[in-house]
Amino acid sequence: MKFRLSALITFVIFMIILSPPLIAQDILKGRVLSSTGLPVSEARITLLNLEGSTLSDDQGYFSLELPAAEKRLKLRIQHPDYFEQEFLVSRPLGPETVSFILTPYIPQKEEVVVTATRFPEPMASLPAASSVVSPVTIEEKLPVHITDIVQEATGVASLGSGGFSIVPSIRGLARRRILLLVDGARLSSDRRTGPNASFLNPEDLDRIEVLRSPSSVYYGSDAIGGVINFMTYTPPAEDHFRVKGNLKYGTVNEEREVNLAFSGARKGLAYYFSLRNDEAGNYQSPSGEIPLSYFTQSSLFGKVVKYSEKREISASFLMGRGINIGKPASNSDSRPTWYPRENQNLFQLAWKEKSFGPKAQLNFHFYLNPYFLETRADRIQNLVKRQESFARTESTDFGLQLALEYHLGPEFRLNAGADLYGRARARAYNQYINYDSSGNLTEIIDEYPYAGGRRTDSGLFLTLDYSGLPRLDLVGGLRLDFLKSRAETGGEILTSSKEALTGFVAASYQLFRQLSLFANFSRAYRTPDLNEKFYTGITGRGFIIANPDLENESSQNLDAGIKITGRRLFLGFYAFSYRIDNLVERYLIGTDLYTYGNVEQGRIKGLELEWEYFPVSRLSVFGNGFLYDGKSRVSAGPLNDIPPQRLILGSRVWFGRFNLEVNGYFQARKENPGPSEITIPGYSLINLKAAYNLNRWFRLYFRINNLLDKEYLARPDPKSRPEPGRNFLFGLSFAY
Repeated sequence: MKFRLSALITFVIFMIILSPPLIAQDILKGRVLSSTGLPVSEARITLLNLEGSTLSDDQGYFSLELPAAEKRLKLRIQHPDYFEQEFLVSRPLGPETVSFILTPYIPQKEEVVVTATRFPEPMASLPAASSVVSPVTIEEKLPVHITDIVQEATGVASLGSGGFSIVPSIRGLARRRILLLVDGARLSSDRRTGPNASFLNPEDLDRIEVLRSPSSVYYGSDAIGGVINFMTYTPPAEDHFRVKGNLKYGTVNEEREVNLAFSGARKGLAYYFSLRNDEAGNYQSPSGEIPLSYFTQSSLFGKVVKYSEKREISASFLMGRGINIGKPASNSDSRPTWYPRENQNLFQLAWKEKSFGPKAQLNFHFYLNPYFLETRADRIQNLVKRQESFARTESTDFGLQLALEYHLGPEFRLNAGADLYGRARARAYNQYINYDSSGNLTEIIDEYPYAGGRRTDSGLFLTLDYSGLPRLDLVGGLRLDFLKSRAETGGEILTSSKEALTGFVAASYQLFRQLSLFANFSRAYRTPDLNEKFYTGITGRGFIIANPDLENESSQNLDAGIKITGRRLFLGFYAFSYRIDNLVERYLIGTDLYTYGNVEQGRIKGLELEWEYFPVSRLSVFGNGFLYDGKSRVSAGPLNDIPPQRLILGSRVWFGRFNLEVNGYFQARKENPGPSEITIPGYSLINLKAAYNLNRWFRLYFRINNLLDKEYLARPDPKSRPEPGRNFLFGLSFAY
């Protein structure tokens, strides 16, 4: 018996040794999705260097057998409407389905925009003119500041004398007429040109939505010219611990930037934190160094999100610090001006309540931002400093919104709510230190232009969206605002109390499957800022005199467009006409002496064109352009801030891990300057950028701005300085 058992065991071992090895199989369960979360059907999934491929089903799902002998496998996913992409799959594989995200050739087909209507809306059917700047574009741009990113978007230009203090404009409207948001929270600034959001870290942004149509119904004052919403990264509910960062260096101003961020999630609690420092010296133009173009910026950002089936709660903070931000100007030798310190401290809380069922969602949003800005301006005569001027303005900005999104039926959606925006504890302080012709101190003067400043804008809004008619989507809304302001100036308390009623109607019609038309008519308004009404003192431009009697600006706006969205083509053509009453203008009344007044009734109209085309896979041709005209309805003269005609042309090609882009920037001569502007010649620029994926963790960026080293003035500001010359930018990013 023992012999038989021994023989049987020996026989089994012998057969195992002689038999060919068996290859065990694992099953990869996956799903192919677009960048907006839509399923991608009929995508081909192939195992590289091995035999085996399959197609995704109608919901994007697939399963694929994987050889157990391989610890890491590479998949290639192909679809005619999406970029071909490769993914690494590492063992051990869990039971869950792995998602693979593809990037479409034409993102406008699938992008969902929230800024235009405060709730998710497909971009292709949106009844407004808008653009989206993707995180990839932001990263590859290697921007110096936020305005660098958005000013190449359709209809967006910039204002200012140059350097780090320029601000964006939309369709010729700026100076607090466009609203800058961070995740829906308003940004304000005591600069005369308005906020520029320079303290934002581009690496923290998930996307930027640029709305060119007025939107006072959703946002109240300051959205008369449109909205730019900087949307920060939101960590997903389920994710591993990740670390990412980047380094950047620019030759034209010796810019040095360092970013570091980490994120992760566990049991429905996700987090993201980042730290950034960016500093640079004076930049070089072809004619030489531009003084006071230096800057130092740093920021600390954090966000925590709690996910559950019934609600989503997020809390975030953003602390921005600016130190010695120069303001280059043509008179910098006699009146050097800079911002010694600027502090932003933005805290936000957002709550999405989904426990009311599939038809309703309640949204709550609160933010708080204690803020201050310091301005320093010296006056020099015959190489002797005759005066030091210092100003500090500060306030605490806050906002609150409660909104209900309710689906009355499959084709009928209602959005109603109330919001409040305010500035509290606003005050200003000025100091003047005077010297004689020998440089000896003669006197010190302290001034308090205003104190106890408060402003509140409270509003009620209601919008309806009906899509029950074939191919037609109708949207309309109303808003009622109650506006109050108060400040103590010169021993007198000045108050103001007003109301504003705004509304809009819009329609989007799908003429063909790939062609849609839209039109909207709206009424918008802007109430003057506390500084326009109450601040008298030094500024980055000179000396300003407040005007407490300023009236609200109001506008009537007509906006229309055509959008063609195909598999490899996007084409948009837009036209608009705005009438603005009681236009608040800053005008010169003496040497470097300004004041405000409701001096104009303005008419701004224009045409815009944008396109992107993929004639073959991995090759794109893109561009945009605009033609604007702005005149006073009283004098028929040109208005300030209307940019000259512009055209951007570019092409991009992909070679495996490497991609290359060349673009040209062409701006016409400014022949019809406004009353506070100068004539400037036209110019053309050639820029080049490239990126290379070293591996799955590291990526190199290279960019050359102003390749031909042209000297030019970009803006018709009377104190403009030449823009930077040829600039080599190098970047290295890593993610693990």
